[in-house]
Amino acid sequence: MKLSDIMAAAGLTSWAEVGLIISFLTFAAIVAYVFIARSRASYEEDRNLPFNDDDVTLPAADGGKTS
Repeated sequence: MKLSDIMAAAGLTSWAEVGLIISFLTFAAIVAYVFIARSRASYEEDRNLPFNDDDVTLPAADGGKTS
């Protein structure tokens, strides 16, 4: 017995289609957000984030031990 036979006998075939549609709509929304909604300036800012040394806290020279 195949899974498709079980799904058909239980009347669950429409749930697979609903899941497919929801997954596709979620994917389309993410693609639209990435390529349309976000501005190029925010990508430039995020791209240079690893090189931003303004807020770096360095460890103490004595390894964090206080005397």
